[in-house]
Amino acid sequence: MNETLATIVILAGIAVALYFAAARNPLRKCPRCNGAGTLPSVIPGRYRVCPRCTRRGEVKAWGGKD
Repeated sequence: MNETLATIVILAGIAVALYFAAARNPLRKCPRCNGAGTLPSVIPGRYRVCPRCTRRGEVKAWGGKD
């Protein structure tokens, strides 16, 4: 019983630490454009704005601030 409680407390502590880490660093590299901010266009040699990050190259991470 005590081992189970200790495991739950440790896992809860890890979850809280991960949440606060995401809140301190709210942006992450856009997985769609890989941080470039643009995607290849239908026209060869041209690029279009990434709709996910709107040319910033980063998107909000889960739990991030506005």
